[in-house]
Amino acid sequence: MNDKVLGHADDRRSDSHRVLAPAPQSPAALRCVTSDIDEFTDSLNSVFYPAHVKLVGSPARASQAELSAVRLNHLTIGRARFGSEAQVDPGDLGTYHVNVPISGTVFSQCGDQQVIATPERAAIFTPNEHTVLPHWHADATQICIKIHRASLEAELANILGRPIDKRIRFEMAMDLTSPAGARWLSMLKILLDTLDDPDTLVTTGLPAHIDYLERALIAGLLVRQPHSLTAQVNTPLEPSNPQAVQRVIDHVESFPGSQFTVGDLAAIAGVGARQLQNLFHEQFGMSPTTYIRHIRLDGVRADLLRGNDSTKVSNVAFSWGFNHLGRFASQYEQKFGETPSQTLRTAVRSSPRTRTGA
Repeated sequence: MNDKVLGHADDRRSDSHRVLAPAPQSPAALRCVTSDIDEFTDSLNSVFYPAHVKLVGSPARASQAELSAVRLNHLTIGRARFGSEAQVDPGDLGTYHVNVPISGTVFSQCGDQQVIATPERAAIFTPNEHTVLPHWHADATQICIKIHRASLEAELANILGRPIDKRIRFEMAMDLTSPAGARWLSMLKILLDTLDDPDTLVTTGLPAHIDYLERALIAGLLVRQPHSLTAQVNTPLEPSNPQAVQRVIDHVESFPGSQFTVGDLAAIAGVGARQLQNLFHEQFGMSPTTYIRHIRLDGVRADLLRGNDSTKVSNVAFSWGFNHLGRFASQYEQKFGETPSQTLRTAVRSSPRTRTGA
C-alpha cells in the first residue's frame, strides 16, 4: 500500500499548514475511498464513534469520500473527507477529541459551545456533552484525533502531581495561529512526520518514541489550551526544591536514552509540572526537556568521538533516544557547530588505528 494514511488535501498550500501522514504499514491502519456513504460511515464509525451521518444537497451521495486512520496507544488519528456537504451526529463521544481542518470549514458544536473550525482554528470536544457537526462542508478535510480519556486524565494527574477525580472541560476553540496553538500544531506535525517516515519502520525504538510523542501532544494540549483545571495548572509556585531537581537528574542520567514527557518528569520529581519547569529555569536557565536534550546530545558526541569505521550516526542517535534524525542533526549542529557526520569523520581520521594504517 503506497497511499499515506493521512495526507494533505492540497499540496499547493503553504508549508505552515502542511500536515503529513502516519505510515500505512501499521497493522492498525485503515483506508477507505468510496462513493458509497454507508460503506464510508461504517469505516468512520469503526475507528471513531457510532455516528449518524447524513449527506446534504443533491445528489445525496458521497463524491469520492476518503478516510485514512491509524490506531496508536493513546490516540486514534484519521484524515476524513466527505466530498459532499454532510451532517455528522455522534452524540456524547465519551472521550476527548480534536479536529484540525486542513481545508474548508466545519461547523462544530459540543454542549453549549460552538466553533467554526478552519485550518487556523481547531475544535476540541469534551466527554459527557452532546457533539454534533451540523455543516461539514464539501471541500473540508479534517485531521481527527481521538484521545483516550484515561490517557489524557493520567497525563494531567502527572502535571498536577495529584490524582484527577473529574472530567476536564476544554475551551472548544483552539487558535492555531497563536504562539501556543502553533507550538501544539508543530508537535502534531512531528508525530505525523515520524509515523510517515518509512526509514523509521526498522527502528527498534520507534514504538517507544511514538508513545512519547503521543503523550507529549496530550500534555501540550493540557498546558496550552484553556480548560476547567487550567487555574490549578497555573497555581503559585512552591519554594525552591533542589531535591526535586536532583531526583530528575539522577533518573535521566540512569536512563539517558529513555523518553519523558513533562508529566513523567514531574512524577519523578514529586512536584507539579509548572513548579518543575521553574526549578530548572532557576538552577540551569533552561526547561527540564531542554536540559535532557543537552545530556543526550553530549552523550551522542562522546560516542561519536570514540567511533570507528563501523560506527553509524543513526545507530548512536537512536541509542540516545533520538528517533527523528532530521531534527536531531539540526539540534546537534546548533549545539556543536558541526554535523554529527563531521564529528565522526574527525574521530575516525584521528584514531591511532587510522594513523598507523592498521
